[in-house]
Amino acid sequence: MSKAILSSPVAKACGVFLIAALLARPALASRVQDIARAFQGGGAQSVALPASVEIAFSPGGGSTDLVIKAIETAKSSVLVAAYSFTSKPIARALISARKNGVNVAVVVDHGQLEKSSHSVIDTLAAGEIPVRADTVHALQHDKYMVIDGKTVETGSFNYTAAAEARNSENVIVLWNSPELAKLYGENWQSLWDEAEPYKQPSSPKP
Repeated sequence: MSKAILSSPVAKACGVFLIAALLARPALASRVQDIARAFQGGGAQSVALPASVEIAFSPGGGSTDLVIKAIETAKSSVLVAAYSFTSKPIARALISARKNGVNVAVVVDHGQLEKSSHSVIDTLAAGEIPVRADTVHALQHDKYMVIDGKTVETGSFNYTAAAEARNSENVIVLWNSPELAKLYGENWQSLWDEAEPYKQPSSPKP
């Protein structure tokens, strides 16, 4: 559409009329926002801030410890979305939670299938944790956990030894924020539904 059409008197008059209509009818304005979000793939959402937040930085700032602390609070579920996952301490914490009756499930980027010698996905699968690989998106670049449907751990921190020891990263845990956890949980579920189940390679016969 040309700039001339957009700046014409008729276009300006239509714009003024639309704004007046939206101001007069909030329900219509809300519907327009819903339609816009549908076309744009969602849109930003606002939630109340949690009462308690913890942060850590790396290297050397306790990022892995904070992730493990969050996992160890789990009573019912830990839903994980990971890009790169090579951290053995975090894998052990998830397996321990699984052994204690916590529902643990992990979605990883499809690139982890090509890095199985370094990834801990085989360790997780051997620990009876369901793992799926996101093959839909160019990258599954999320790094977060939803714990008990009320706490969210996120940040730039990959679940890797390099993120702990060498990279500049951050971890944030938003405790007791069910509204926020619900949004992350819905996002995680959409990733899980589209991802492919990971099958641990069979051991070669002797």
